[in-house]
Amino acid sequence: MFDIVLTSAERALLEALNALGVQYLIVGMGAALIEGAPGTTQDLDLWFGRIDGEQLTEAARRAGGLYTSGFGLQPPALGGEGLDRVDIVLTASGLESFEREFMRGREYVLDGVPVKVLPLERVIASKRAAKRPKDTAQLPMLEATLEALRTQRRRET
Repeated sequence: MFDIVLTSAERALLEALNALGVQYLIVGMGAALIEGAPGTTQDLDLWFGRIDGEQLTEAARRAGGLYTSGFGLQPPALGGEGLDRVDIVLTASGLESFEREFMRGREYVLDGVPVKVLPLERVIASKRAAKRPKDTAQLPMLEATLEALRTQRRRET
C-alpha cells in the first residue's frame, strides 16, 4: 500500500514514543504517501500533542540519537545517525487543534510499528493553507489521489 521504509533508528524512535505514551501524528507528505499518494518525501514530519522534553530525550536516547529543545530561533529537533530526516512540526497550517486532528487520525502499521497518520484530506487542507510553492505544486496529484481513493471506496461498498 505504501513505500516508506524506516531506518532502524526511526523505527526505534517510533517504538519508544509509543512505549512512552507520547501522542504524535505523522503529517505532511509522509502521511500522504502512507494514505496512498504516489510520490516521495525527504523527511518524516511528526506533530506532537505536547512537547515534553524528558519524554523526547528518552525516546531519542532509545533510538541512539538526541533531542534538543531549541534555542532562540532554532526550533526543537531530533538528531543522530538514522534520525536526520525526522522533523518536529510545531504548527500545522490550515488544521484544527492537535487533539481534534489526532481523533481524525488513521491507524497504520508502518514497517512493523503502529502509527497514527493525518488523513489525506487533512494533508491537502494543510498544504493548501501553507501556500508554499512546493506544497501548491503537490496539490493536483494529492487531490487526484483522494478522488481515486474515494471512487475505489464507493465501488467496494
